[in-house]
Amino acid sequence: MFEKPEIKKEGLMKIIAAIMVASIFLLTISILTDDHDSRRQVTDNDGATETTLGNILSEIEGVGEVKVMIQYDSENSVTGVIVTAEGGGDPVVRANVAKGVSTLFDIPVSSVMVFEKKSGGE
Repeated sequence: MFEKPEIKKEGLMKIIAAIMVASIFLLTISILTDDHDSRRQVTDNDGATETTLGNILSEIEGVGEVKVMIQYDSENSVTGVIVTAEGGGDPVVRANVAKGVSTLFDIPVSSVMVFEKKSGGE
């Protein structure tokens, strides 16, 4: 008679251990297969993002002076960026700028257009 409660207690402990192992397994699978990017984009209304991005891009070798325009959708996520840069005529510079902006805003490179800036004398 006294052995039955011990068997039930052992069985309950096995069930609890199995549930804990299964929970950890499911959590691990969920984390490893999660493709949602939890980064949030911050938008502004005064152009500070464009100014800051322009300052950073102008520090890249060969880029020179830049101007930036960022397009947002109704949810304030970046959907496209246009950059004019003095060095925008160089394909390597253009690719570096596009890849940098694409990475920063988590948008496709095809949503970033980089153009050569018109020189002041023209």
